Amino acid sequence: MNRKARLATRLAVAGAIAGGAVLGGVATANAATPTYGNDLGGWVAQAQSILAAHGDHVPPAAAIEARAMTESSGNPLAVNNWDSNALAGTPSEGLMQTIVPTFDTYALPGHTDIWNPVDNIVAAVRYANATYGAFENIAYGTQGY
Repeated sequence: MNRKARLATRLAVAGAIAGGAVLGGVATANAATPTYGNDLGGWVAQAQSILAAHGDHVPPAAAIEARAMTESSGNPLAVNNWDSNALAGTPSEGLMQTIVPTFDTYALPGHTDIWNPVDNIVAAVRYANATYGAFENIAYGTQGY
């Protein structure tokens, strides 16, 4: 190959790389799957990702964390056996203290375990968005929602 042809080939490759034609495939192949911590911050971040992927309104992490602390003190295994829901036979359960019928209505496919803190957040956020206009409208209250 003569010098001009090699230069033209290099320029074509450089142009393709700069335009993303070559690197796009490499970057996609090397993209890491996100990992989340097994704690309140990690559960919230994962739930936010799921909500965003589904096209739901995604509240700030601080709002979700505040509600989780009000509802269960951050305990994903919490059960409320004393309020009106419990007296009616449907105690509030999990991190965000949802009752089973509400959880079942607002859970997303593949996220149907009320005891999974991420699933519980997803359903609770979707419920609050639908019922109160946005999760943030109830996030910082001190009473149940």
